[in-house]
Formats: sequence, structure tokens, C-alpha cells
Amino acid sequence: MKRSAPAQGSNRYLDFTSAKGLCFRMQVVDDPADAYSFTVRVTPLPSQDELGPDSPSLRPNDRLSLLTARERDVALLVAEGFTNDQIANKLYVSLSTVKSHLQNIFAKENVANRTTLVSLLHETTP
Repeated sequence: MKRSAPAQGSNRYLDFTSAKGLCFRMQVVDDPADAYSFTVRVTPLPSQDELGPDSPSLRPNDRLSLLTARERDVALLVAEGFTNDQIANKLYVSLSTVKSHLQNIFAKENVANRTTLVSLLHETTP
């Protein structure tokens, strides 16, 4: 396997929110002694409550931003009233994949079932 030089710079980071609503920053730091080595640091960030209501971070109506693109697709189809079988056919995935996406969505959105998810989605959409 051919190794190529890694990207350089100090601004390589990703801010994210966990399924439990905790905010973190994951940052890649290069090893100055070895061009092919790096360290990944994960540090907690202040939550929305600590930052205040005018903060540009996640607001309640931005909850869908916690989901992956495919999870958003599944969630929106659930909100439109599609069954798991219909979602699987529409997205060209297996039924078990739809169920896995739904489990992930429920965990990230902290809901127990489809009804609560649909209610949440109708509250957060403009």
C-alpha cells in the first residue's frame, strides 16, 4: 500500500452532538516528529443550556441535524405515514436496514416509538 502525505493544518476538527445531547469537538493533531502519525483528541464543549438561547449551536428545531442523511430520509418517510415495508421499497434497502435506521433514530431523538417520532417531527418542521 502506498502512503501519501497527510493533510496539514491546525483547523482539522469536527463538532458533534451525541445521541444523549452532549456536545464534543474531535480534533486531529499532527505528530511533529512523524509525518504519518497523528493524535485524535475529543474534548467536551458547552451544552446549549450553558451557552444560552442566542448561541448558534443546535436549537430544538434543528434536531434532525443529529441524524445521518439516510436516517433523515427514513424519519421523513415515517412522518408521511409510510410503513417499514414501503420505506424499504422506496429507498431500495432491506426491511432489516429500515428497522436498524429506526432504532438509531429513536435513540438519537430519545423517543420510544413511531408515534412520538412523528409528533416530534411535526413540532420541529417549519
